[in-house]
Amino acid sequence: MEIPRPSRICSVTNRELQPGEMFFSVLIEEKNSLKRLDIAVENWTGPPSEFLGWWKTRVPDNNDKKIQIAPNDVLLNLFEQLSLQTEKAEIRYVLSLLLIRRRQFRYEREIEDEKGQKKLVVYAIKENMTHEIPVAILDQKKLEEVQKQLSLLVG
Repeated sequence: MEIPRPSRICSVTNRELQPGEMFFSVLIEEKNSLKRLDIAVENWTGPPSEFLGWWKTRVPDNNDKKIQIAPNDVLLNLFEQLSLQTEKAEIRYVLSLLLIRRRQFRYEREIEDEKGQKKLVVYAIKENMTHEIPVAILDQKKLEEVQKQLSLLVG
């Protein structure tokens, strides 16, 4: 399953989100596909109970430079390297979402292990195998830190 692109429309009010404006995005599974809800900050009351993931971001300005990130093979190699580094589980989780977006992984489902830890199950297309990645709940500050660490690893 592919992660949908932002709609730039608040799903609560149907108002267009403006460049530079902060908003929340929520992923939910609906009929074996992923649905993305974009919600303006002033309408945010928290994620719905059936969420798979959520994050806070902003609508890019028209003059924002697009960040160039490493090729898919580099990201896949990094994903494998991080499997042995449990202290970098949050980076691996964010990387797995990026690989879904780049169509290198396909979202399969979310499960809960015997300890109650939620895990994202993805299918790696090139490898023809599945991976279980512990779900990381990241606030905005932590997400920015993880993104910075990831860009240092692949930059």
